[in-house]
Amino acid sequence: MEQLLQKIPVSSGLQTLIGIGVIIIITIVVSTVLRMAVLSSIGRLTRKTSTTLDDRLLKATRSYLRLLVYVFGLSILFNFIAARYPEYVTEGLSRVIDGVIYGFGVILVAALLIKVISAFLGWYADTIAVKTETTLDNELVPLLDRTIKIVLIILAVLIVLDHFGVDIKGMVAVLGVGSLAVALAAQETLANMIGGFTLMIDRPFRVGDMVHLPDNRRVVVHEIGIRSTKFLTFDNTLVVVPNAELIKSTVHNITYPLPRVRVKIEVGVGYDSDIDKVRKIMIGVAEKHSNVLEKPPPQFLFMNFGESSLDVSLRCHVSDPIEHRRTSSELREEVLSRFRAEGVEIPFPQRVVTMVGGEKEDQPA
Repeated sequence: MEQLLQKIPVSSGLQTLIGIGVIIIITIVVSTVLRMAVLSSIGRLTRKTSTTLDDRLLKATRSYLRLLVYVFGLSILFNFIAARYPEYVTEGLSRVIDGVIYGFGVILVAALLIKVISAFLGWYADTIAVKTETTLDNELVPLLDRTIKIVLIILAVLIVLDHFGVDIKGMVAVLGVGSLAVALAAQETLANMIGGFTLMIDRPFRVGDMVHLPDNRRVVVHEIGIRSTKFLTFDNTLVVVPNAELIKSTVHNITYPLPRVRVKIEVGVGYDSDIDKVRKIMIGVAEKHSNVLEKPPPQFLFMNFGESSLDVSLRCHVSDPIEHRRTSSELREEVLSRFRAEGVEIPFPQRVVTMVGGEKEDQPA
């Protein structure tokens, strides 16, 4: 450009103004062409494809690509002015302004990469992860997104500091010592985070599973986090358990690997009851209930000869853990109603007192 400006028969100051104007105009033209021609054409092409990944990437990078054009144009403009007026632009000032432009460019590149990776991970979570049988990818995608953002931001800061002559090695050493101190002070938090990774990889339970906690509470897994796991009780209260405790405890998963919960109805009937009739009543009640699964079919068991009754049990399964208690209650109500209608007695404990020789003898009925 300098050689072209020298051929223009005007003063040096006017040549400088012309050069500045040309650089600004070229920068604006390139940005406009990039927006109207290149990006618009690519946008029309991406709308015709079956995948939404290219649309997401274009939307995420459109603004940052134009900003990079302006940063590049600003760098050229500053170097042009510095070359024209070396007596005004000192070495120190040049280093500072160049560093600011460089730092802004590095931050833009880092932000661009973050947007691209976030767009890809968002597309994967919305398109691929929802179709897989496992929920591991659904749980790891947000964590991976945050981790990549933090790593890129740290790298961008280190690159900018290195450009300004800051000793990165010494800073890394200081950060290492500081990290050790933080690790010692936050042992419990780190243990919970490691436990969270272990739960996500080992997957002893998934979101929506019904489990028995070590304190024998039956709960539903609500959310598996990095520090803790949240469970929802049937009283609609949230139980938060640190992950470090979970990986050291025995947790009974009721709905995995088979996504169903067993309902057990135990009752005692009179000794003079017809067991076949009792079986038909209880099996019929279970088969008619909308929540009870057909496979495996309801099962009737003659459990024991009790002191006052014949102990029987009905076993069936429901698919929704949340419906377990309501289904159990409704089955008991219907069994009681059918027993009363069919004349099946549910006896209560009785004792017969026999007087022998003036003394009474207590015997069970």
